[in-house]
Amino acid sequence: MISFHMRQSCLWIHRYTGLAMAAFLIVTGITGTLLAFHDELDEVFNHKLAHIEAQPKPLLPIAVLHDGVISAYPDYKFSSMPTSLSTTQSAVFSVDRMRGQAAKNTAKAPFQEVYVNPYDGHIIGTRNKDEWEWQNTMWKVFWLHRDLLLGDIGKLVLGIVALVWTINCFIGFYLTFPRAVKSHKSKQDARQTLSGKKRASLLKRWLPAWKIRRKTNTFKLNYDLHHAFGLWLWLMLFVIAWSSVGFNLKSVYQPVMQAVVGLEGREGRAPQPSAPVPTVKSPSSATVAGTDVVGKADSIAYLSAQAEIAAHRHGTRVQELLGIRWVEEDRQWQMRFKTDKDIGTHGGASSITVNAATGKVERVKFGDQSAFGNKVDQWLGALHMGHIGQGWGHRLYQVFLAMIGLAVTVLSGTGVYLWWKGRQQRAKALQKVTR
Repeated sequence: MISFHMRQSCLWIHRYTGLAMAAFLIVTGITGTLLAFHDELDEVFNHKLAHIEAQPKPLLPIAVLHDGVISAYPDYKFSSMPTSLSTTQSAVFSVDRMRGQAAKNTAKAPFQEVYVNPYDGHIIGTRNKDEWEWQNTMWKVFWLHRDLLLGDIGKLVLGIVALVWTINCFIGFYLTFPRAVKSHKSKQDARQTLSGKKRASLLKRWLPAWKIRRKTNTFKLNYDLHHAFGLWLWLMLFVIAWSSVGFNLKSVYQPVMQAVVGLEGREGRAPQPSAPVPTVKSPSSATVAGTDVVGKADSIAYLSAQAEIAAHRHGTRVQELLGIRWVEEDRQWQMRFKTDKDIGTHGGASSITVNAATGKVERVKFGDQSAFGNKVDQWLGALHMGHIGQGWGHRLYQVFLAMIGLAVTVLSGTGVYLWWKGRQQRAKALQKVTR
């Protein structure tokens, strides 16, 4: 039986660490609620650049639009392209992010995205997400959520908060259990014999912690909300807390995940063999001599066909094409796509690499081939970021994720309220003693 002293120590830790984290968790909870609908809200704030009127004429090929962007901004690199176009949305092309020595040798673009009208190739405008403008509202919300708009310092602070929050998840769960009975067993048995009643089981005494009393006072309502929300949503709260450590405090997250679930770092992953995929003949290879078999104009169709074949042989199905990019140093096309067995649309997605000169499939990587530890990591990230499901399933998860953000805010707010009321009661009790 855990001693009363142990419970009091846990209560003290939970109370004051929760109090220290409250402001941070309220900010991240509210911003997280908004970020559950990031793309939809971003389109609203960025309506002038993102939205176009549908026109009664065909859309231009993506390769033609890409060429127009390169011609308009020859000083910057645009190696990636979207894989599809919409009749009511601009085509968006992103500037390459330079790292290391390349960043020193290349001028930094004053924007990150170029918006193009897909009907006529007219450049609608550019977007610099670093500027404080109405169109960047959701990106500022994102960085407030990620690092409090303080850069690496804010990222470190929120990483520490997330780590303490993770530990507090277990402490809070323990504190919802009924208090241990300190009386000796013989005395307890004697009382039960006299009363004729048997002491209720632990589960039955724990059940009230899961309930919210409707007809009660403000203090009890806050108490019930704090306990019940923490229990109902405990698993998801733990997922959000621990994945936040993964985003902001990798020096702690990675060793723990390596020890517990066998997470493999990039340097520790064994290279996956290329799948033996038969090559589809490119439409341009027979007509244009001396050029690449896979050119820009047919790159999307060619790689998507290869991805379909590879997925079929692997026993999966391609659900969505995520993007394509040109790797100049290797003269290769790389396409990312999501299959029905992949986890999310980011780290857990699949990819295919094709040699542009020969049309040969150089490499196919399927997301479901990842090691168990990496799949756990991918699930944590996908659940946190909302990259779950498609269609209505995705919409429902967005609503659920927004509710989790609100729950974090409620838990923090009720925790502060309970501390404040408890402080008032302790002050009154102290006054009575000193009189």
